Amino acid sequence: MKNFLKKVRVSTLLYGLCIVGVLGFAATLVAIYVFPQPTDFSGRLKATLPYPAVIIDYRDSITYRTLSQNMASIKRFYETQDFAKVGLRVDFSTDEGKQRFKVREKEVLNKMIEDESIKLLAGARGIRVTPEEAAQAVSRKLEEYGSREEVKKDLERLYGWTLEDFEKKVVMPSLYQEKLAASFAKEVDTSSQAQDKIRTAQEALRANAPFADVTKRYSDGSTAKDGGDLGWFASEDLAPELRQPVMLQKVGVPGDVIESGLGFHIVLVEEIKKEDQKQLYRLKQIFTRKTTFADWLAQEMRGLSVVVLSPEYMWNAEEARVEFRKQELRDFEKNLFEKTDGDAAFFF
Repeated sequence: MKNFLKKVRVSTLLYGLCIVGVLGFAATLVAIYVFPQPTDFSGRLKATLPYPAVIIDYRDSITYRTLSQNMASIKRFYETQDFAKVGLRVDFSTDEGKQRFKVREKEVLNKMIEDESIKLLAGARGIRVTPEEAAQAVSRKLEEYGSREEVKKDLERLYGWTLEDFEKKVVMPSLYQEKLAASFAKEVDTSSQAQDKIRTAQEALRANAPFADVTKRYSDGSTAKDGGDLGWFASEDLAPELRQPVMLQKVGVPGDVIESGLGFHIVLVEEIKKEDQKQLYRLKQIFTRKTTFADWLAQEMRGLSVVVLSPEYMWNAEEARVEFRKQELRDFEKNLFEKTDGDAAFFF
């Protein structure tokens, strides 16, 4: 009878511990995933436990813990710098400072999603980065930045990183991006569509269509709605491919098609003047954009299933980016990017 009672007490204790464990686990899930307003308690949980914040294509995830570690590194970087010397300020203790830091967190999260997406897309194409390639890349970086010991000290001081952290967080994503970009360059025709479009625009100009009308119809540039008006430029401020043609071009006559790294241009020199011993050109352009790696990557990421579990963020599938759920933060972010206000956090 005594042994039976002892077994009952032990089993009751075990059941009780299991119930407490389940309730504790449920409480952590509620704290992290249900309440959108972060607290000190939920912050400690996120920094400690490997709960997913984002799931990418049901094959990979970004944990709150990794995001918290990256944000701690960024905060450490700010705290080790004397930005006052260059007229900048960093203060994350105020309400506005916390919002600025949250904007930075969103950008970091987007970069992490992009890095993981690149790795998945590379893997789907049989692209791998070997440990030997990573080690060689680290060695090249060490030669570029200084001695091994100096770099180790700087990484620890500025970010709290080891060389292994540097390889994982910086070198490996960079190598995967380089390899995927090389694969993109081989498999994607980046120019033909833009070239066909600019030739059509050129034919319209030769048929005496007004430059502004052709621009509005065919140009991909941000100034298309303004008739392609770029304003005044010195030749040295132009893309290298445009400098010589602009200097030789007749005023008021659309030039020939010019190819640059970004796409194809038809430039119109409207006026020329001298100011402070510099020759300035008032320009308009019709521009058709090549398909860039960034364009292609965004398109590929739109095809991935990205599930954002964090109640603070949501996934914008069209833009392939995380956005704030709260309109207040979206408005704050917009104003921040329109007016930097001398805050170093904006430039990181």
